[in-house]
Amino acid sequence: MDIGVIASRYAKTLLKFATENKEEDAVYEEMHSLSQAFLAQPVLQPTLNNPVVTDQQKIDVLQAAIGGEHACSLSTSKFFELVVGNRRTEQMVFIANAYMSAYLKAKNIVRGKLTLAAPVSESTQERLKKVVEEKVRTNLLFETAIDPDLKGGFILQYDTYRYDASLKAQLARLQRELS
Repeated sequence: MDIGVIASRYAKTLLKFATENKEEDAVYEEMHSLSQAFLAQPVLQPTLNNPVVTDQQKIDVLQAAIGGEHACSLSTSKFFELVVGNRRTEQMVFIANAYMSAYLKAKNIVRGKLTLAAPVSESTQERLKKVVEEKVRTNLLFETAIDPDLKGGFILQYDTYRYDASLKAQLARLQRELS
């Protein structure tokens, strides 16, 4: 069976269970932490795939990856037991990412990113966020980043849209036109 299909099914099940328990927001944060842990700790996946590691140890590793047993919601804790019991730990990173996507879709939230050449005021960032929210008619989970290589201007990304108004891109276009 396709990994994407399996991850999607598990993610939808987790979202439904977490919503019933009114923990979907907490589970989203935990899945985000878990996803980041897989990126930061390359040894995590081989540990979960190792047949010598017991089921309880795998659950403990997953809980530790998101901040320990006490930081783990009941929904996530039960879900880890299900995933480990069904021998699906090798797909946990895909399940975590699929959950985050399903959560954002269910909450009608679009991820956005604003990359700037230099820091701008909070009010300017909020105004831009409101403009984008009005355009997409949805809630926006907005992130900002600073990239001095842009030399000026900004790059705005949300959903599948990308608007590059950076000086770096304008100079590159001008150079192509003059060549």
